[in-house]
Amino acid sequence: MSDNILIITGGTGGHVLPAVNFFKYLEENNNKVFILTDYRGNRYINDINPNKIFNIYSSHYSGNLLFKLIATIKLLFGLVQSIIIFIQIKPKNIISFGSYASATPLLCFLLFKNFFKTSLYLHEQNSVVGKVNKIFLKYSKKIFMNFDKEYLNINKYQDKISVVGLPNKKDDNNFINIKNKKSSVINFLLFAGSQGSLDLLDIFERIIKNLNKLSISKQIFFTIQAPLSKHLEIENLLKKNSYKFQIKNFYNNFSYILNQTDVALCRSGAGTINDLITYKIPAIICPLPSAKENHQYENAKILNNIDCAIIVDKNKISDDEIMLFIDKSLNDKNFKKKLKLNFDTIKIKNTNELMWNYIKNAK
Repeated sequence: MSDNILIITGGTGGHVLPAVNFFKYLEENNNKVFILTDYRGNRYINDINPNKIFNIYSSHYSGNLLFKLIATIKLLFGLVQSIIIFIQIKPKNIISFGSYASATPLLCFLLFKNFFKTSLYLHEQNSVVGKVNKIFLKYSKKIFMNFDKEYLNINKYQDKISVVGLPNKKDDNNFINIKNKKSSVINFLLFAGSQGSLDLLDIFERIIKNLNKLSISKQIFFTIQAPLSKHLEIENLLKKNSYKFQIKNFYNNFSYILNQTDVALCRSGAGTINDLITYKIPAIICPLPSAKENHQYENAKILNNIDCAIIVDKNKISDDEIMLFIDKSLNDKNFKKKLKLNFDTIKIKNTNELMWNYIKNAK
């Protein structure tokens, strides 16, 4: 029987990037591993042998009648593609990272699991278990969870839960816990995401307009990650207020930037929350309101509950609360000491090793 391993992922970077990190870990440890994703998810995959990547058609159903018809056709194509891939690979172990894109491949798993003696493992990045993971949880050996919290919506499967964290990049380990800044420069990170965010940028503009109230305002250097369409607007805002900055739509050295960051303004996808925890960055968090099952708000509560972040809503925002948090995070030694102690209550796990050790030793 083949020892091939198949990783299933797709959709957004929040699902794909952890899957890619785990793929690379398995490959570096001499495993026969392949990755299956949809065409949307494929854009997040770099530095992997194309012969190890399988792409399928996929779609969600959030649209009008015509959209749903096209989605159904795509899903049928994706199902046929998945069947061919399964017959070709004959995977012994499958690790699925959720999203709608994993639905049709997991249906194929149900078709072939007995024939190929395949075992299924799930990974959930968010604070709320996604729909696809919930549907297939009963057929899995284990669900690996990112956050250590209660998951009330999967109560009857508590024995399958293993809290392991989020698979990270090998390079991240070079920066963790080595923050040693000697410069007086204060680094503020605006992480607007690849798609941008009007409400996040609105909050950033309000921060800039109020920042001169802080004694250390002119020591602040801004690093901005935002789509190209927003660059001119942000540049004009910062130049008008005489701030130094760098702005790009993508940074190759993002781990280094995170390690230098003193405070951040960001969304609360699972990867972002894990970055804040890993690099101990206090943050002003604006959850994406349209996130399914409000999972970004639930993610943000992980840090808000230990006073390492504040959650803001563009419609219910207090400039004074935001500026107080920024001032304390940058200027109050006792508060900064408390932040570090609070971040330390969340233990950083060697996720890749924990997951693989369980899978390879499972009976």
